Amino acid sequence: MISKKQILNFKKRGFVKIKCLDKIKLENLKNQFSKMIEISIKKNFPTKKIKFKSKNKKNDYLLNEGMIMLEKRDHKNLSLLYDQIVRSTSFYDIICDKKITSIINSLLGRSHNSNLYMNSSAIRMDIPGLTKFVYGWHQDSKSNIKNSNFIQLWLPPFYNINQKLGGLHILENSFKHDIKTSHTTIEIDKLKANLPLRASHNVKIFSKSHNFKEKILTCNLGEVIFFSKWLMHKSGINKSRNKMRYILSTFYHDIYNPKWKFISLDHKSK
Repeated sequence: MISKKQILNFKKRGFVKIKCLDKIKLENLKNQFSKMIEISIKKNFPTKKIKFKSKNKKNDYLLNEGMIMLEKRDHKNLSLLYDQIVRSTSFYDIICDKKITSIINSLLGRSHNSNLYMNSSAIRMDIPGLTKFVYGWHQDSKSNIKNSNFIQLWLPPFYNINQKLGGLHILENSFKHDIKTSHTTIEIDKLKANLPLRASHNVKIFSKSHNFKEKILTCNLGEVIFFSKWLMHKSGINKSRNKMRYILSTFYHDIYNPKWKFISLDHKSK
């Protein structure tokens, strides 16, 4: 599932990209979500007729132009789809994939079939341009269950993610440091109140002793990026004209960890 070299690479860089996900599962999720979008469009635009020669072209239209059209009508349309898809069987089929959970456990230093706790599961849905929903620099260690030993998964569910669609921005070697930002105090206060957290895109990093190099990670269908809870990262901006940026993410926690201060958190990024 994962080699010793890949595990060492993760420990050295704070992340690793592995081609491990069955594209059939991704295709199923794409088909199921396209149907959900089509129903929403019929509700919001009852007179609109959509006819295509192939299923693929229809799905591509629904996932891109259709979603942008729904967003322009009312952002609540996307919020409803967002909340529904992450509680669907086709979504769980991916995040509970045996290859993925085995890799997560190996990176956590556990036996490959150990039980895991998942939270903050989401599919980001970013329309073109900089919006209020785009995440700024943050370390997830500061915004999730305290003292938890966890790893985050990041993957493209429907389309390859290149720099134009907005890759994952990281600061190299940042996972080795506890870094304060202009959002740190807000993170602490909101976490205590169990409120949703979203680091705004204009977050500033306070680091006098370290000059971190920014790197943009891209990812193709079937590939998965696993990264440390301490890796400083932010969302890429969708710079396309008429395409949606979709990212599937989940946090996987060591459920046997006696040191974590468990509370039920489910912070998701819309």
